[in-house]
Amino acid sequence: MTLAVTPSSLPFKLPRSIVKQGEALIEQQMWCWGCDVRRKEGNLLLTYGFARRPSPQARWHSAYTRAAQSGYFLTLWGWGLWIAAPDIGSLFLGRSGFRLGYTPQTDLYPQAWQPDQLPPLHEPRDPQEQHNALTLLGEALDRIAAYEAWLTTQLPIDYRTQTIAAWPLRRRYHGGVTAPKLAPSWHTLSEVIRKEYC
Repeated sequence: MTLAVTPSSLPFKLPRSIVKQGEALIEQQMWCWGCDVRRKEGNLLLTYGFARRPSPQARWHSAYTRAAQSGYFLTLWGWGLWIAAPDIGSLFLGRSGFRLGYTPQTDLYPQAWQPDQLPPLHEPRDPQEQHNALTLLGEALDRIAAYEAWLTTQLPIDYRTQTIAAWPLRRRYHGGVTAPKLAPSWHTLSEVIRKEYC
């Protein structure tokens, strides 16, 4: 199911190079998180501090939400991620592609189990919404980087290397990002977005 994002008149778009890099990274990260959840020795998202919210129907994905000390709330599903913060709004980033859906409403615990159950989203409509959306995006990327950095302190690097090697879309994305470079790649992408576009 695809998420409908209403086009805006705002001419701003992230450059294709950023979108392409982000698309490959988010697709790989979603695969890695799925492996982390299914890990036979225990769910790594729960170990990291995410709270699991089971879906009302077994055929839908559970939601995993974690509050950061900075006041941001990050929610993960198998089909995308949601980040929200008071006074900034909420942002959805889908698993496929690197398209942003924004709302000025803050929903810290979205009660959605499929993309079409999310609140109405749109591309940023004015400079303030653009700033808020990119602030949320930068924070989401930093949260992913922090998770991957934490993972390297918990398990041998071979765990993530094997996870990436088993990724079915690895060839499409030229092998993906290697395990040691995963956290730095997310952090670098966040820095570029914050410095050049916020």
